[in-house]
Amino acid sequence: MPTPITIQDQVYEYHSWELLGREIFNLAQQIIKSGEKFDRVVALAKGGLTFGRSLVDYLDIEGLSSVQIEFYTGIGKTAKTPVIKQSLPVSINNERILVFDDVVDKGDTMQLAVEYLQYHGVKSITTSTLVVKPWSSFKPDYVAHTTEAWIIFANESRETILLLRDTWRKKGESDTEIAANLVKIGLPQAEVEFFMKIQ
Repeated sequence: MPTPITIQDQVYEYHSWELLGREIFNLAQQIIKSGEKFDRVVALAKGGLTFGRSLVDYLDIEGLSSVQIEFYTGIGKTAKTPVIKQSLPVSINNERILVFDDVVDKGDTMQLAVEYLQYHGVKSITTSTLVVKPWSSFKPDYVAHTTEAWIIFANESRETILLLRDTWRKKGESDTEIAANLVKIGLPQAEVEFFMKIQ
């Protein structure tokens, strides 16, 4: 399990590549043990894309598609409603669908995805996620990890480093302090040093 780190009253959890590998395997084991079968995994972009590929491998599912739904605008800030930015490019009529995302926070994004897929005449929909927040209004069927912390995944290093750097600079932190905090959270030092220099 990741170690929660508190910086400026915000709790962060860094999920390394190694931890993410264990979490997606944990999730796949739960699904396999349930006996449920699926025709397709629909990964929610961008978060679900990276490990959607691993999930179809573990579950021995041929079909993998993606829908892009955007909600987040920054740390602790969200748009009022999620928006579908990329629709399905294939027919999923009468298919058994497993929806996968990396994080379910408030639950609005997953709820919109379910409603969108139901509109396309699917046979059934089951939901899964690596991480769910305890306050989520939507409860996924399969979950690897529950936490209240702000999650940072290894596959979003640049985005996170630049976001936190700019946020903390506005609060008066020096780049040296910012870099130290990012490393303390768990981000690799080489990535912190490289991306901190990007404008």
